[in-house]
Amino acid sequence: MESGLKQKLTCVALASAFGLAVSMPSFAQQDRSTTADAKANQTASKASAAAKQSGRDVRASKLIGKNVENAEGENLGEIKDLIVDLGNQRVHYAVLAAGGTLGLGDKLFAYPVSAFKTQADGDKLVLNVDKDRLKNAPGFDKDKWPDWTDNRYRGEVDRYFKSDTAKAAPRNARMVRATELIGKDVHDRSGKGAGEIEDVVVNMNSGRVSYAVLDFDKAWSPDDKLLPMPLTAFTFPSDKKKDIVLNVARNQIDMKKGFDAGDWPDLNSAEFRRDMRAHMAGMEKGTQRAARAADDATTSSGR
Repeated sequence: MESGLKQKLTCVALASAFGLAVSMPSFAQQDRSTTADAKANQTASKASAAAKQSGRDVRASKLIGKNVENAEGENLGEIKDLIVDLGNQRVHYAVLAAGGTLGLGDKLFAYPVSAFKTQADGDKLVLNVDKDRLKNAPGFDKDKWPDWTDNRYRGEVDRYFKSDTAKAAPRNARMVRATELIGKDVHDRSGKGAGEIEDVVVNMNSGRVSYAVLDFDKAWSPDDKLLPMPLTAFTFPSDKKKDIVLNVARNQIDMKKGFDAGDWPDLNSAEFRRDMRAHMAGMEKGTQRAARAADDATTSSGR
């Protein structure tokens, strides 16, 4: 009987030990899973914080015509256009047709984009400036737009809203209206049609032009895809009547990054932004290679 008791105790001990041995990997696996989840959550939080800090990318065509409110929710008017600096890939001003509670008739006003705030969902534009200050801002007639490369009007706007000395136009500045870019034809370097500018994507928070979106002709894209392209991929002629020139060869363009005109992606998703950063970097390298090849060809022909 004593021997039988010992055998039972031994079996219980072995079973307990075996059970502990079996359960330990399970505990370790749970620990690794918890750690992985924590890291994933931390990465997602960092990505979300970075997105909030950098602001939202918005299509210029969606901003133009959008109503603007003040902090109290009162209607101030609507965006008529954006002033884009092609040479420095910046968006400097939003032009507002003041209406609503301001009632300033047909005058237009340029405000630095830094004065605007976009809500997290991107549905509202808020201009947090006192109404009396807006009424006294330097404006212009709707039928007589200023020369945006001229420092005079820009200086008035900058002094009024930033209380500093008038800023000279940035180096290599090429100020144009966004509406002058959207729908503009694009040719390749040989003069053949390549497509047209479908839209321009800007970031009001950072004041950056993120990229242009090119609608390729069927010869370039049989599937009729839209493709984001950096502004550095284009040459913008000083004569506004001439077409834009695409400086990237067809075989250097990755149409896999394109999308259907009726199915735009979420421009602010972490995945899309990450893909676009890599895509833009690759396109800029292609532009640099094309520029070097063009220089070499010019040099060779001049010998």
